[in-house]
Amino acid sequence: MVVYVTKDAVDPSPVHPPVLKQAPVKALDPDGMGVIIVGTLAFIVACVVLWLDRDTLAADNRMWWLWVAFAGTLLGLIALGLGLRSGHRRRRHAGQSSADAASAKETAQS
Repeated sequence: MVVYVTKDAVDPSPVHPPVLKQAPVKALDPDGMGVIIVGTLAFIVACVVLWLDRDTLAADNRMWWLWVAFAGTLLGLIALGLGLRSGHRRRRHAGQSSADAASAKETAQS
């Protein structure tokens, strides 16, 4: 049995629009440094406040709060260092790329 399909034939499967759509907005902070800085500062403030109140924390058996704040500060400083190093490397690479493009353009014009 042979079935011939013409242009006028209707496709029996329904066409559904996509369920999820990407919003047409740019990322606010593509490298996340703002979030890292704010979070690290919050942990530093928490460390200072908890350090000043460590006697009450020890009496309530909650000294672990101070250690959590200290760990958050340490991790935030590590992330800040890595983010700054990555940003410096990215800027240096972009500078080399633009310098290479400029020298190639000068060579082509000569």
